[in-house]
Amino acid sequence: MPSKNNNSNWKKKSGSETIYESTLSLNKYDDPDNPIDKRKGTVISRFNVITGDIELIEKTTTGVGQGKATQETLLSTIKSDGSQTFHSGNAYATYFDADNSNNRGQQLDQVLDQTKNQVVTTAKEELSPEDYEVLKNSKQYKSVGNDSESDPDTVPTAIPPESDPNNQSNKAYERKAIPEGKTLLRYPITVPNLGYDFIRITAYEYIAGGRQALKLGEKDSAKKRLIKDSNKKETVILPMQPNFSESNAVNWGGDNLNPLQMMGAGFATGAIKAIGNLGSTEGGFQKSRDIVKGTFESLGEDVSAILNDETSGPALVAYFAGQAVGANILGRSAGVTLNPNLELLFKGPNLRTFSFNFRFTPRSAEESREIKEIIRVFKKNMAVQRSTSNLFLLTPRVFTLEYIFNANGDSAGQIHPYLNVFKPMAMTNLNVNYTPDGTYMTYNQDGSMTSYDLQMSFGELEPIYADEFEDSNDDAIGSFSDHKNMGY
Repeated sequence: MPSKNNNSNWKKKSGSETIYESTLSLNKYDDPDNPIDKRKGTVISRFNVITGDIELIEKTTTGVGQGKATQETLLSTIKSDGSQTFHSGNAYATYFDADNSNNRGQQLDQVLDQTKNQVVTTAKEELSPEDYEVLKNSKQYKSVGNDSESDPDTVPTAIPPESDPNNQSNKAYERKAIPEGKTLLRYPITVPNLGYDFIRITAYEYIAGGRQALKLGEKDSAKKRLIKDSNKKETVILPMQPNFSESNAVNWGGDNLNPLQMMGAGFATGAIKAIGNLGSTEGGFQKSRDIVKGTFESLGEDVSAILNDETSGPALVAYFAGQAVGANILGRSAGVTLNPNLELLFKGPNLRTFSFNFRFTPRSAEESREIKEIIRVFKKNMAVQRSTSNLFLLTPRVFTLEYIFNANGDSAGQIHPYLNVFKPMAMTNLNVNYTPDGTYMTYNQDGSMTSYDLQMSFGELEPIYADEFEDSNDDAIGSFSDHKNMGY
């Protein structure tokens, strides 16, 4: 039986009866020696069910709209005899490490485990028993064994079918060109090699929900929309701050429903049911008439019972008399009011906001220029964008924020295990203080200020939902029982 986790992600390659493939979203390290900075890339795992050969291929997309084009770059070929061939220079190393000495090695293990399981599963279904035994006993697949239902504990995320959520094919929405600079900036530029923690802030092009956002069914979150298409821009690495906090809130409020409103609600419910039955093909009109009749009878019985009750009838008469003249007759005459049945009810979620303050003190001319570019990057990415026609204003870029733990060692570049994680956020406010010490001071060599204060306010794009505290496809969340961090 096919693997329950990944079978739906594998499809026959167009035009072939023996080649299967799956498209995966993987971590890509542009600098293989730097585990800190990574982004999402797209890799196709492809196998030939007859030979058992596996190919790992990078898929990239360039251009937008009608000029959009995809390109496939072969990274590596793994034969059924266990031999491996590398292609395309260093491109393979940005995703995988054959020596399994780091996170890229673990990622390779996951991809190969998933692919080899699928090879054996598919071969068992499509090959003759003799050919299946030959494949299963080859060097590459002996480790899979005879269990065609085995699954690795962790599998990479399959990418959904390609879509165009931004309707980018419509040239009316094309944005004016935005200047791009260095992809990675940091302050301070140099730090002692002691294994430090830091904040990583990455800008992404905003991707709207498109038509999917108007449907009631399951839809992609803002985080998945951003990462899926890898519209990553500049990344800024900044030091930890002395004051970190978060505040989670849910909107609850008091709600009233007095006895008269209860009776009115019961009547309205019956009337709505009657209207709904008018369209029924079998006796719709008769059903509606019976419902309306029963509704009026029930309302009449309730009103009659209250009016004839010596404990409530006079008070109800006084209440309606007050409503008729616009005065509180019931309160004046009896000193009472209708029981409002006040109850605290859930009103909806709230969006979280965060503020960060950073002090920049350049120690060299190079660091002065780096600070200047960091500030410019934030100002540029939070700014409103314009369409090429100037007819539309487009959403500014949005940001992901991550607390990163331990710049060195085995856990280098991982999400901090004892701090919270964030959903994608919009920068709502940016304030730069060029004289934070209360005095105007510059360096002689280039005119840089001796210090800067940068204050940024962010708001999350989406509320926090309880079911999101478990997501095996999200490196930052994982299984709830793992407790990788504080969660959202």
